[in-house]
Amino acid sequence: MQGRKGVAVRADPDSIGWIGQDRATPSAPAGGGGPGQFKPQGPEISDSPSVLHQPMQPRPLQAPPAPPPPNPPPATNPRSLGSQKSVQSTHVDVSITASIIADGTDRTIVGAVTSVSGLPRFTAPGSAFDASGNITRFTGGNRKFTWKGRITIQTKYGPHSNARDVSCYGRGTTAGDIRNRDITLGFHEHCHQVDFENFLNSHPLPDPPRMEIGMPHTEYEQELERFQQEFDAYKPAIEQDSHARTDEVGHTKTTADQTSQCHVHQVP
Repeated sequence: MQGRKGVAVRADPDSIGWIGQDRATPSAPAGGGGPGQFKPQGPEISDSPSVLHQPMQPRPLQAPPAPPPPNPPPATNPRSLGSQKSVQSTHVDVSITASIIADGTDRTIVGAVTSVSGLPRFTAPGSAFDASGNITRFTGGNRKFTWKGRITIQTKYGPHSNARDVSCYGRGTTAGDIRNRDITLGFHEHCHQVDFENFLNSHPLPDPPRMEIGMPHTEYEQELERFQQEFDAYKPAIEQDSHARTDEVGHTKTTADQTSQCHVHQVP
């Protein structure tokens, strides 16, 4: 899940314009309607005193206050997320854990990337069966379905990016994030971490294949196929979930990619 460094402009009371959020230099005249609009088009009412401010006698500039500074990005808390799947039986040895690990760097990336590692590899035994096609024993290796290892979640930053940069798209650019001043790249990447952790908590890892002596070997093969399909689908599912929640909101990644434009943040 790659997040890009965004764009920020300085916004202070001396450089916010008269109309909306348009910016003007502090030396620009502050006439009745702003630059180029000091006097309305059409005849004036001659017997009424003019209330327009003349270009050389500007009224005080009334600009909205500058936005507060961005909140500091959330610090990554390296920690264990505990057991994600544990099954111990005569024919099954499964022990999968997960962890969030400390932030790192990667010279090959632009911006930042928060990734979840692939599921640990597994090994499955073969089977011997009788004339009726029923399994008499499992064969090869330790004759167990074995699946062990750790899933890791980590954020890495490229050489020209850091957590305090502003976010280009997605989280960090929604109306709520901007209002709360959670606009940093580090906040965006933290949201990916939260997405991955929540997905692991709400979507259990695939169950190991059912394995019993005496079961038809065709059923065992079907169980292996079912597990393989669920295994292969798990990482794409967790990534797509986070993409939808963190990249395709606010100024979406799709829009940023299509227009080559990041959201422009205002900072003091």
